[in-house]
This record gives sequence, structure tokens and C-alpha cells, in this order.
Amino acid sequence: MFTPNDLIDIAVKMEKNGQTIYLASVEKVKDKKLTSLLQWMADEEAAHRDWFLERKDEWGSASEQTDLETMLPDVIREMMGNKTLSLDEVDFSRIRSASALLETFMEFENDTILFYEFLQAFIQDPRTLAGLEKIIQEEKNHVEKLEEMVQAISSKKVREQPFDL
Repeated sequence: MFTPNDLIDIAVKMEKNGQTIYLASVEKVKDKKLTSLLQWMADEEAAHRDWFLERKDEWGSASEQTDLETMLPDVIREMMGNKTLSLDEVDFSRIRSASALLETFMEFENDTILFYEFLQAFIQDPRTLAGLEKIIQEEKNHVEKLEEMVQAISSKKVREQPFDL
């Protein structure tokens, strides 16, 4: 049986993956603005993960369990296309520039937004829905900040340096 708690588990894993890779990137990137951005994003991902964990029991209570097994995989597959919902499949050894790394992060953040927008359909509680909408907006802010940093690099306002993750 596939339950709402399974969806929360996916969200928690996504947030943990994001936090982990952003923190690993902080150690490798030399530019202070980029380091600051990545640390801020890692902190936000940790807060998002904690929010989902706090909601797990109330959202997935036994009275609200729904068998999503037949519907959900097809819906997620259709909605996400070939997106991975995870940074696990990214070959970071092939990324050699900060701008390429940031573009990878933007794709991940956009995938996360799509998944969370999908989750909205399964939430009945207005307070929980408002919390998820806040997280979606914060993820959109991540994308905006990443785009700004890519533009700064391309306009040479931030010096791009090679690195290895």
C-alpha cells in the first residue's frame, strides 16, 4: 500500500539530499557570495525536511490513509517525465564549473517545486496546505537566487573557478 506518509518520505529524502549536496558544495566553492548562497539553501532544506517530518503523523494518520498504489506511480511519472526527484543520479564528477553546478541545482529545485505542487492535491488541512505553499515559494526563491548567481558569473561579477565535488 502506498500512503501519504510515503509521499512525505520522498519529500524528506529530497530535502536531505539537497542539504547534503549544498553543504558539500560549500566546502568546494571559493567565492564567498556563492558559499553564502549555498549555506543559506542548505539551512532552508534542513528546515523544510523538519517541517515534513513534523507533519508526517498528522498528515498520514490511519483514518486518512489512502491506497495510492495504483494511481500514484502513473501520475508522478506523467507529471515528472524523466525527472529524478533526487540528486542521487547526478554525476558530479563531470561538473567542473560553478555555473554548471548551479544549473544542476536549479533543475533539482524546479523538480522539487513540481513534486510539492503535486502534493497539494493530497492535503486537506488548511494550515498544512499553507505551510506547503510557503515551502513552494521558498523553493522558487532558491531558483531565483541560483539564476541571479549564474547571471553574475556569466557577466563576470563573480569569478568562476573550477572545482571537484
